[in-house]
Amino acid sequence: MPKARSKKFKKRSFHGNRHRNSVPKNNVSTASATKLNTLESSDGLEYDFQELKGNRIIDIQTLLGVFSILSCPKCFATGLKLTEDSKEGLCSNFAIVCKCGFMAGFTSTPKENKKCSLNTLLVFGLRLMGRGFSAGMKLLCTLNLPYVCKKTFRIHELKLLEALKYSCEENMKAASKEVKNLKKTTTCGVSVDGTWQRRGHMSLNGCVSVISIDTGKILDLEVMTQYCKMCEMNIKCDHECSNYKGSSGNMESVGAFRIFERSVMKRELQYTEYYGDGDSKAFLKVKDIYGEDTVTKLECIGHVQKRVGSRLRKLKKKTKGLGGKCKFTDKFIDKLQNYYGIAIRSNAGSIEKMQSAVIAAFFHCCSSNRNLMHGQCPDGKDSWCRYKRALSDKRQYLEKSPGLPNSVMKVIKATYLERVTKTC
Repeated sequence: MPKARSKKFKKRSFHGNRHRNSVPKNNVSTASATKLNTLESSDGLEYDFQELKGNRIIDIQTLLGVFSILSCPKCFATGLKLTEDSKEGLCSNFAIVCKCGFMAGFTSTPKENKKCSLNTLLVFGLRLMGRGFSAGMKLLCTLNLPYVCKKTFRIHELKLLEALKYSCEENMKAASKEVKNLKKTTTCGVSVDGTWQRRGHMSLNGCVSVISIDTGKILDLEVMTQYCKMCEMNIKCDHECSNYKGSSGNMESVGAFRIFERSVMKRELQYTEYYGDGDSKAFLKVKDIYGEDTVTKLECIGHVQKRVGSRLRKLKKKTKGLGGKCKFTDKFIDKLQNYYGIAIRSNAGSIEKMQSAVIAAFFHCCSSNRNLMHGQCPDGKDSWCRYKRALSDKRQYLEKSPGLPNSVMKVIKATYLERVTKTC
């Protein structure tokens, strides 16, 4: 058994430890005191609030609750009331009223020239999406927001139309000046193309644009329509009626003629080089507009290449027996179309070389291991034909392409060579 201690030791007093010097002097013992101390120390800090900009949608009841807890600047009493004096579409005129007689008014959105710009932005956004009054009213009613009437909507549309016309005209004038400064002359080349509101050449509306080849900017624009709602409703008043009568397919030719006719007067330029897609008769309308044969036609290689593929696909669709495995497939048409474009781009300076290269590309694509047709392909190690490169290196070449049967070649050859003659 161990001996019991007969002597009592005094409790040792605390004289500090290694953490004592790191404890702050204003240290407090409880958690509540610590929180209060933190709040007192943060009173002098300045918070970095971000500046709020733009528009927000807020519930009117939330706004009423916020104003009810604010005090009146005149009598310092709470219970301010918010009233709506009037509204103009999305813009509302509010007033803060107190029992003491204090009243102050403000608008939900700032006004420009005593008019709300938010309504104009609403109409502008709807027109950018291709929507009108009915779509806008459905959207605003779904969000429980006030909306403008149809007459006001139409007024904003007309104002936007005038602003758009002015902006387009100024931009096209600046683009024409840029072309004159760049070319140091009044003659230039342009790309002419038309578009319609609906496909299939059955559209009532269309437009023709002229784009500079040097800068890529639009120099002029002609919008045409065959429909006039005022005339249809027999409303007799001064209005801008339809500016075209005829078929939809002829819109491009008429629009191009109008643009070329006013080019000297409005743009101080002569469009002497006509870059077209080749599928319209617009060039025949404008080739003698500045004098006999003053406008030269230049084809876009991309459009020519596209038309070759389109003609061959139509031929395949009309003629039975062309399609099928190891025959005239869509993949083979794409291959023939790509070779056609490469042949034209590689020999743009010579018509004879261009024709021979296009014909050689046709037989090269139709060639197979059983029926080699590389006789018109260029010779040498630098040839684009793999068979001729292998022949110059004295190597054996195995044709992997299935090619086309002779019966299919005879059918498509006439269509293909017809495009070669018209293009070159």
